[in-house]
Amino acid sequence: MEWGALQVFTAVARTGTLQGASRALGVDRTTVGRRLTSLEASLGAPLFHRTRDGLVLTPAGQRALEHAGRMDDAAKALISVASPESDVVGVVRVAVTEALAPFLIEQGLLAVVERYPRLQLEVHGGNRRLDLATGEADLALRVDPLKGAALRARCISRSAVALYASRAYLGSRVVKSAAQLDGHRVLLPGGELAGLPEGRWLAAQPGVSPALSSNSLPALLAAARSGHGIVALTSAWGDREPALVRLFDVPKLAPRALWLVSTEAGSKRPAVMAVISALVEMFGKSS
Repeated sequence: MEWGALQVFTAVARTGTLQGASRALGVDRTTVGRRLTSLEASLGAPLFHRTRDGLVLTPAGQRALEHAGRMDDAAKALISVASPESDVVGVVRVAVTEALAPFLIEQGLLAVVERYPRLQLEVHGGNRRLDLATGEADLALRVDPLKGAALRARCISRSAVALYASRAYLGSRVVKSAAQLDGHRVLLPGGELAGLPEGRWLAAQPGVSPALSSNSLPALLAAARSGHGIVALTSAWGDREPALVRLFDVPKLAPRALWLVSTEAGSKRPAVMAVISALVEMFGKSS
């Protein structure tokens, strides 16, 4: 039995999908599926029920997960002998968009500081790109990979882009297609965000009435929560908003990728490695 197969199993159990495990582990989906099938064959029992909503642990899978968890704890303890947590020290600067900054905090990024008390996080939220190569930041989360000979980029999440509105705004109205947008108020990205394809698409729909344009996605979200119109958001963000209803996905728009970017040298720092692991795990769980 390969340790890699057990890592795949725990990642699938955590995320509920092969694709989520693939992103969390940084390996392709085919490899995840092959290792999971091999593990089930070696154990002689199915570990997951395949359902429309994803993979659900069987009773055998639940028992296996308990054992795999203990093995994972033991493996982490062994690794810590060579790389003690005391090495995770210093400031790690993470450059993100304005919208992602509060999202990361709400989703539990600061748990990594509780685990490593000598680690200090700086989250720089804004739409201006910081230059990792010149040391403005150690890590960046962006919707497109930053290119450079000394940079490393890894896709850690892909989310559909959909339209959302509050129940208060919708009332008894149903909006399930572009044809039903006629007469609705819309909330549009503006300024440096005006080029977002979902914003251009929404503004171009016949009969819509722009109620607000802003270069601040949190401002657009606040307006949508307050019942002022329809907004376009990634599902990773919009689906977590209890005040909003998902209407339909923006047609012909590919899922939005989220890239984790670091420098070759910086990513070898234990502190940076700890934050990278926390981010990958966070978005793996949300996939």
